[in-house]
Amino acid sequence: MRMTVNTPARINLISCEVLIAPSALSRTTEGPLGAISRFFAAAVFVLAPLPLGSLDLAWICFWNFLLVCSLLTADLSAVSRRNAMLLIPAAVTVATVGVIVTLQMWSGPPAQSATIWELPRRSFGLALPDRLSMTARGPWLAFGSVLLLSLAFTRAVILASDARAARSLLRILAWAGCLYALYGILAELIAPDVVLFRQKEAYLGFVTGTFVNRNTAATFWGTCALLFLVPLLRTMHRQESGPPEQPDWRAQLEQMLSTPVALGAGFAICTIALAMTGSRAGLLLSVGTFVLAIILYLVPLELGRSRKWLVLGGSAAAGLVLLQLVGGLVAGRIVEHGLIDPQRIAAYQASLGIIADHQLLGIGLGNFEAVFPAYRPAVLGSLGIWDRAHSTPVEIAVELGIPAFAVIALVSLWYFYHLLTGSLRRKRDRYIPVIGASVAVLGVSHSCIDFSLQIPGYGVFFAAIVGCGLAQSLPSQLRKERGKSAQIELK
Repeated sequence: MRMTVNTPARINLISCEVLIAPSALSRTTEGPLGAISRFFAAAVFVLAPLPLGSLDLAWICFWNFLLVCSLLTADLSAVSRRNAMLLIPAAVTVATVGVIVTLQMWSGPPAQSATIWELPRRSFGLALPDRLSMTARGPWLAFGSVLLLSLAFTRAVILASDARAARSLLRILAWAGCLYALYGILAELIAPDVVLFRQKEAYLGFVTGTFVNRNTAATFWGTCALLFLVPLLRTMHRQESGPPEQPDWRAQLEQMLSTPVALGAGFAICTIALAMTGSRAGLLLSVGTFVLAIILYLVPLELGRSRKWLVLGGSAAAGLVLLQLVGGLVAGRIVEHGLIDPQRIAAYQASLGIIADHQLLGIGLGNFEAVFPAYRPAVLGSLGIWDRAHSTPVEIAVELGIPAFAVIALVSLWYFYHLLTGSLRRKRDRYIPVIGASVAVLGVSHSCIDFSLQIPGYGVFFAAIVGCGLAQSLPSQLRKERGKSAQIELK
């Protein structure tokens, strides 16, 4: 009888095989429906920013359809119970919004109906039912965007439950964002008055890419820059080199796109496009999250106390240098207009008045544009149309009421907690939750003073990255690799 002695070297080899084998099997065990499902999901994540930010209802319906098809055919073998539990708060949030929208559209509502429905009854004798909503169909139509972001987030969590798929997804999103940045820069140089074969009517002289609004474009490219910055830090820290383990063309392409030169070039292109938008908040918040990403990645490393303080100071100095290099256009706008927009402050104050009058169930999802003129202060004058509150949290409270806002805020904080703990405690693939946490901070902080997350093209991109980071924020022993529990963690 022959006996085998498990030496430490052999144990390490077996450990590597336990982790690598499921990924290798994934290419052969996944059926054609799973591949089609992943293709649909990636197509939505990558292409949603293309048609002017997917603002049209037709695009929202189309992306929803593709994501539903992707979810129905998704491979769930890599999804653990803990990964599935990450989706429960999101489901509760969507259900809460759905219930409130139903109440807003209900005939004979439990709360006081909107007084606007009295006018056609008295003037024209129309038999119209009482509703909380200020419009007849606005909340149902606006719910499509909520559904789109929730479907994108859900599909990203399921897809990124497998570490290999998570790494591939972030790489695809990064280089797609780089291509969008290249288009935006070249379009501004070659045809500055055209955006996607249409006449550019606003923000002439500034880069907007495939978006209409430069602030959304700035947040988008700041997000894309983070997708390059954190892997660049990881590559430089680990100093990986050598030929790929599987020398096929896909592995060679992945290795080429993961070199420090390629990652640095992608970061530079996205940062240049970011600076050319001229967005004050977009650039300042993006640079701030660059520093945050560096700190989140470097602080958990085994460094001395003096080196950690050096890292903190160096990160802040690097942020200031970056602002000096690329922030000339933005600095000019800050000198001319300042950091705070007084008109926006007046709009916020008027929005707080709307909240005070509709605290419980709001004015109806998507109805801000219809209601705001009645509360519009004289300081805003008659110039311009305020179709949004320019603050997503404020607009949520206006349209859905304070209870719904509280639910959404608590769920967001819960997800932030998981992203931050994953960024600081994970060992293998820790850069993925670092990206998720940094992008979450950038997107949410900018949406507090603007509406970037309300643009479906950016919202889908954002949800995909955050969902990917959350799926990989759990320790390996609480996740699965293609249906098998991962019991061993490699640094």
